[in-house]
Amino acid sequence: MFHFLSQKRLQSRGFSSGKKRRKTKESAAAEMMRTGLPIRAMLFFLFGAIVSLLLIFLGSPDSFFAQNPLQISVVVTLITATLSIHWHVSLWETFHRNSRITLMLLIIISQLLLVNLSSYLASTFAPDGGFRFLVEPYVFAPMMMSLLVGRRHGTFAVIYSSLLGGMTVAKGEAFLFILFSMVCGFVAIYLTDRVRRRSRLVAAGVYSGLVCVLLAIGLGQISWPGFSATGEQWEFFGKQALCAILVATLMAIIVTGILPVVEMLFRITTDVSWIELADLNHPLLKRMTIEAPGTYHHSLMVATLAETAAEAIGANAIMCRVCAYFHDIGKMNKPAYFVENIGEAQNPHDELTPNMSALIVMAHVKDGVDLAIQHKLNREIIDVIQEHHGNSLIRFFYHRALQLRDEVQAAVEEGKAHEEDVPVVEEDSFRYSGPCPRTRESAIISLADAVESASRSMQKPTPKKIEELIDSIVKDRLNDHQLDRAALTLADLAEIKESFSSTLRSMMHTRIEYPKIDEDAEKKTKGGKKKKKRSKDGDASKASEANGAASNGGGEKTKQGTSPSGSEKVTAN
Repeated sequence: MFHFLSQKRLQSRGFSSGKKRRKTKESAAAEMMRTGLPIRAMLFFLFGAIVSLLLIFLGSPDSFFAQNPLQISVVVTLITATLSIHWHVSLWETFHRNSRITLMLLIIISQLLLVNLSSYLASTFAPDGGFRFLVEPYVFAPMMMSLLVGRRHGTFAVIYSSLLGGMTVAKGEAFLFILFSMVCGFVAIYLTDRVRRRSRLVAAGVYSGLVCVLLAIGLGQISWPGFSATGEQWEFFGKQALCAILVATLMAIIVTGILPVVEMLFRITTDVSWIELADLNHPLLKRMTIEAPGTYHHSLMVATLAETAAEAIGANAIMCRVCAYFHDIGKMNKPAYFVENIGEAQNPHDELTPNMSALIVMAHVKDGVDLAIQHKLNREIIDVIQEHHGNSLIRFFYHRALQLRDEVQAAVEEGKAHEEDVPVVEEDSFRYSGPCPRTRESAIISLADAVESASRSMQKPTPKKIEELIDSIVKDRLNDHQLDRAALTLADLAEIKESFSSTLRSMMHTRIEYPKIDEDAEKKTKGGKKKKKRSKDGDASKASEANGAASNGGGEKTKQGTSPSGSEKVTAN
């Protein structure tokens, strides 16, 4: 209440615009839902209960423990506990994110429902058999998890959906089902690595279906007719093979269709969506080309540096490119105060104190977050905007403030100023608010931003100068503890530096200096050549007449031809 009144008072006096900066809100209840241990325990408990009910009421009458619901509950509880412990040990970074756990468990439950549905369809429309292991949706869970969260999570989906799915079929079919499910699932994971086009998902479904057919032939579930077989046998074989391929392709199409919905519900961005976000026709980027063209060009250069470095260490390259496009959008609020947009104009910081200049420069981070929230950009992009400077020091204005303080101190010693005029310079006043980069991609963009900005001031760049510049920036960030929270190893940093160096060398290559041409001298030279040419033409015509007369006895005319070199010669007919 009192804050509102004070803001109104400042606004009436012209010291406030009356606008509120947008912020990402995170209440205690939301934090509990997002990472709380009780919520996580409840999710695993509900998963075990739902799977147990599915196996009891929808499982095959001949399945394992079909006549004993208690044993089913115990086995499912053990598998669920194994899943949770395995996940905690192997994928600790996502185990504490309840949204990822919810996604994984829902996808496994969906796979089990699809398995029951396919078993019902196979027994209804093909009671004589032959299609039992060809119509199962083996690729659904692996594709969904590998696309949404990553291949390692897709591996979890394959293993535990196969184990639980084996409990839904008859005892004699359980081993074959698990074998089919794991082989086809791992093939689907391999084929959906770094998918950037939705059409590749359909192709992955087709290839997974072909693998299912080959596996069925190898295990004797499909009989190879042989060249001496009848037409009916070949027709039945074709139906079996086509059925396996169509089911796997249908699963891929279903994944393609529901993927955008799942991304929206769980706030996940896949590589396919990153490609769509890389469109430079986004309203913010188009606005930047007009209002801050220097910043726009800088962002493109940072995107190139970050993408190549991310590819070198196996990070998400397309995410780095897109986030780099938007990392400096906050500069559009005051573009004239950033060096890449000043050009030949007067530097506005010359008329400001170092503290005020630092405040304006630091504000571009919060302004960028404000614009990103306003335009509903992804959480990953907002994180990069906040983290790309970390809590680093704005050295230029900090040193300028120190120099100003020393000058006033010298004036005080000479008796030309008072002691009270000496400004207080605190390092924290010239540091960004952070946080420091928390992901590999964010750290790469932070380093690329610093390297690209520093490279603009290089005079006559050479490979050695470029390497020394990159080395000093990376060392400075390490010594300033800017990369402490990013999961980068020393080997990764070496690869990143090498990538930056190679990319900068190609960006800043020198061109051949063409010699200047003296126009007056060129005109004189051309004039002399024309006179000389005319005299040669006259001599040539005379020579042609003489030669023609000599060769033809003076009774036939001759023609003049032109040689490839441009000089004229005489040829007789």
